[in-house]
Amino acid sequence: MPQNIDIHGWKKIKIYLPKPQRQCDCHINDPPPWTGEIHGLSQALMSKTVPMRAFWWIVILICLSLGATTTILVVLEYIQGPTATSTTIRLMNSMEFPAITICPKVPDSFNISGILSDVKETVPGISDEVAGDLIEFFVAGSGLENMNDVTYFNRTYLSHLNNLYKIWSEGYSVEGFFNIIQQRYGYQCEDLFYECQLAGKILDCCNDLMVKRVVMRRGLCYQTKPDINQTEADDIGRMVFSMRAPSSFTSKDSNYTQSQLIAYITDNHNVVTEFPRFYIYRNEWNRMKFTARYIELIKNKDVCTDKIFGRDAECMVRKWLLSNIIIPFNCTLPYLDGISKLPPTNGVCKPDVIADNYLDKIQYVWNSAVVNEECTPGCRRWDYQTTVQQSQTLTPFEDYTFNLEVSFNDLQYEYVKEVYTTSVPGFMSQIGGQFGFFLGLSIITFIQMTLYGLHSAIMFIKRHIQKKFPFCKVHPVDEYHANTSTITNSNTNYPPEKSISKEHIATLSQRVIHTVPASPVSTIIDSVDLPPHWGTRNIDRQRDNPMFSSSHLRSE
Repeated sequence: MPQNIDIHGWKKIKIYLPKPQRQCDCHINDPPPWTGEIHGLSQALMSKTVPMRAFWWIVILICLSLGATTTILVVLEYIQGPTATSTTIRLMNSMEFPAITICPKVPDSFNISGILSDVKETVPGISDEVAGDLIEFFVAGSGLENMNDVTYFNRTYLSHLNNLYKIWSEGYSVEGFFNIIQQRYGYQCEDLFYECQLAGKILDCCNDLMVKRVVMRRGLCYQTKPDINQTEADDIGRMVFSMRAPSSFTSKDSNYTQSQLIAYITDNHNVVTEFPRFYIYRNEWNRMKFTARYIELIKNKDVCTDKIFGRDAECMVRKWLLSNIIIPFNCTLPYLDGISKLPPTNGVCKPDVIADNYLDKIQYVWNSAVVNEECTPGCRRWDYQTTVQQSQTLTPFEDYTFNLEVSFNDLQYEYVKEVYTTSVPGFMSQIGGQFGFFLGLSIITFIQMTLYGLHSAIMFIKRHIQKKFPFCKVHPVDEYHANTSTITNSNTNYPPEKSISKEHIATLSQRVIHTVPASPVSTIIDSVDLPPHWGTRNIDRQRDNPMFSSSHLRSE
């Protein structure tokens, strides 16, 4: 008969069952899933011969090098910002005229009899010739050009004229005397304009169209107001100026009247530069046709700026003033006091200072001193191309001397816009195209590789820490209540598996089983590792402990 075993005195055993495995052991050493997405990598990893592995690794390295090179080139091109310009034609219902500034060629348009009388009253005994030279000295000393006779005066005579000027201007500052002479004896708008028309309608030139404007080296001029628009195409909507010949104190050959007028066509209504300019002759038909172009560029330090609109005309005037007047003489001109960003000076230059250096500083346009300032135009500006047609009249004009007609050919303009050839979406598509062409990579593959690399690094660090700080995991008796089962005194030789928790695998550290009689099997259990779901598969199955079987007992 089988011998009964007294299990009285057995100690309670609590079994802790860990969670089931998430991956079968047969797939642990498989390569990551993303290796199949890189062209040739799976062949390099799974090839069974060394030559084939070497071949595929060489192919991968070549493709990787080519992909990296082309990607670097794409990045460098994007950083440099290559651009292209697009041109479109835009039709308009009306077009605003550019700033049209009209000036006498010689800036000595005074009331001749009035200014001569003023000189003779102030300077008793002066002759007409000397009075005329004194007026030229005054005009030249104010920084206005075309006073050609002054360049031939010697220093002694210039000093004599300067003494006469001091008598004539006694009681006034240099700037104040210049302004008072212009107000009293300078030409007026009515002295220049006879009639103005816009689209066939007669307008008041001085009240409806023109305003005063001071021009560098030309003095007082008249300019069209802003927001004067052409509403009809070509000749139907043209603007016509019929102008008289203002007086000219030094133009003896043309009966003391202006032989020419100058027209400046600019995009700026505030400051007028020296160019572009066009000369208008007596008794000629002067026909100007404009072509407008609106330019919109990308901001670039050496090309354009967003701080201004149009050309920086004030900068050009300021550079000339600094180079020819302020830096050499530490003073400025009486009619250019509105220019901004000028350094402090000693005030307005005295006429003898400018007259002594008239030829180099006023008559010649070039700059005499170096000015470190770049006149960068605005990134958004209008550009006007002007075509001039001139023809002599068969008979002189009646009641006026000069004619000027201006208009746009068509009510349209060219819109020129600079754009980047590579946008952000285009840049991303180029990067993806390079890697996709050479290696078959995509953004998802990069994410998978990144996550895999992070996971591998974390696991490596974890294993390194575990090797450096080994420990034995022990589960105290009083900690596991819900996930443990207890073997108590029972007549059952082997506890049924269905009484053990189905959620964990049995692990235990050094627990001793006492049997009566003593068991020949080791009673020290270090750990027991069972397959996943071991308890689930063996529910409702009863097995005998082989070491307590009847055959084993009989052999005893």
